[in-house]
Amino acid sequence: LPPLNDSNLWFYPSHGVDDENAPDINPGAPMGNWGCKNLKGARWVRSGKMAAWGPDLEDEEAQRSRKRLKMMLPPPPRSPSPPILPHLERSPSPALIAPHVPPMTDHTTYTAFIMDKSVTHTFRSKLLEELENVTNGLIQGEATMKRALGKLWEAVRAAHDRRSPDDTPEALTFITKQEDDMQTDDDDKARRLARAPDLSPAVQKIFLPKNNRTAPQPFAEPNQYMIPRQPQDILDKSLVTLRELQDDGREYIERLQEIREYLGEIKAQRDVVWTHIRSRALSEMQNAAISAHDDLVA
Repeated sequence: LPPLNDSNLWFYPSHGVDDENAPDINPGAPMGNWGCKNLKGARWVRSGKMAAWGPDLEDEEAQRSRKRLKMMLPPPPRSPSPPILPHLERSPSPALIAPHVPPMTDHTTYTAFIMDKSVTHTFRSKLLEELENVTNGLIQGEATMKRALGKLWEAVRAAHDRRSPDDTPEALTFITKQEDDMQTDDDDKARRLARAPDLSPAVQKIFLPKNNRTAPQPFAEPNQYMIPRQPQDILDKSLVTLRELQDDGREYIERLQEIREYLGEIKAQRDVVWTHIRSRALSEMQNAAISAHDDLVA
């Protein structure tokens, strides 16, 4: 219903009213405009709408009618769509069977066996040769490490066997105390310390300077300000690590040799099997050719 305070001049004027003194109708009629369109002061109110009738209502109704008529008409002709091939249509669900023929897993003849590409790739693959070459390279690398460690132990052993001039029997003879002179001065004590043999291990003689050796020296008094044993401890730990590395390398080489032997055995067995199957397949093909020739002659 329209608002009650609206003026009739705001809306489209009514038509067909001859009596100007006729009373105006109630704008809030519950039945809408049914039967009241020709009365004075009638408002073209649509039932159930809040807006009154306006000048564009007729155009809207005409446009709505055109749309309804257009929907009732048959669709205009259009260019034909391209043909659709049925085998190119995508199925909404996956197929129950594979689109290709499954490979034949059971070979009934030797000829079919050697004609299979997967079988040929398995028997003629160069993977075993590549693995064998890699194993040989690893063994050669460990042999280089083994030679280096062998030279190290040989140098240590040679240094241990070789005596220094300070270790000779002449140098090991100590100066005896003279009876006539009961007093020993500092020069004699220093001379005895200089003539004392070097009891340090051969490894320390090679890798550590003389000041860092901690072997006990004869005629040496204990001193609380001695050089710490850190260099010697580091050297000992390094030697222990090298010996463990040598043991691990020896075991590693043994395992690599076993792997190389297994690869050689597998390769030999594969070649024997392939040679036998190939010879049987050639025999089958020859027999088939002879049978075909006999059938043609007959």
